[in-house]
Amino acid sequence: MNSTFWMPIVLLISGWGVYFFLHSLLAANTTKEFFKQFLGKGFRFYRLGYVALSSIGLLFLLFWNASISSEHLIYHEGTARYLSLMFAAFGVIVIKVSFRSYRFSEFVGLSTQEEPFTTDGILRSVRHPMYSGTILIAIGYWLFDPTVPTTVSVICILIYLPIGIYLEERKLIKQFGDRYVQYKRDVPALIPKLF
Repeated sequence: MNSTFWMPIVLLISGWGVYFFLHSLLAANTTKEFFKQFLGKGFRFYRLGYVALSSIGLLFLLFWNASISSEHLIYHEGTARYLSLMFAAFGVIVIKVSFRSYRFSEFVGLSTQEEPFTTDGILRSVRHPMYSGTILIAIGYWLFDPTVPTTVSVICILIYLPIGIYLEERKLIKQFGDRYVQYKRDVPALIPKLF
């Protein structure tokens, strides 16, 4: 593998770094406060813009990942293909079930009402079910297309998730105080307790 192969990989890693940096920066309370003062009444569309920008950025990176030509690292037919679809489908189901615990209109920014503290549904088992679903989808994606670019993308996602959880929980502790601290003690972040 020569330098013409590695340059797109380095750019892909940089793209994920920029994406996750902006994702965290735009979700930070200080950034939101800045835009609240700057945009005034237009701030009610901030969350919708954030979701749209995040979605477009993610799709761009996934298409970019797919455009980088690379050999498969493992045999990806047969059992691996079925496992990939199973992991991805289960990840989508986990994310879909997690939306039952959130108000979709608030999640995408169509409502400005603040999300109440809730531990209903899947949130009784894990604190971050959307991240759990993301991990399952990432594993499925890698099994489906086990190339160097996909491996790099999945590693970038898995490296960011603990950072994203830390930043999100810092905001939640500030917002909900001891209730969230106790919830954090009682409920695992990503993998439900089996017993």
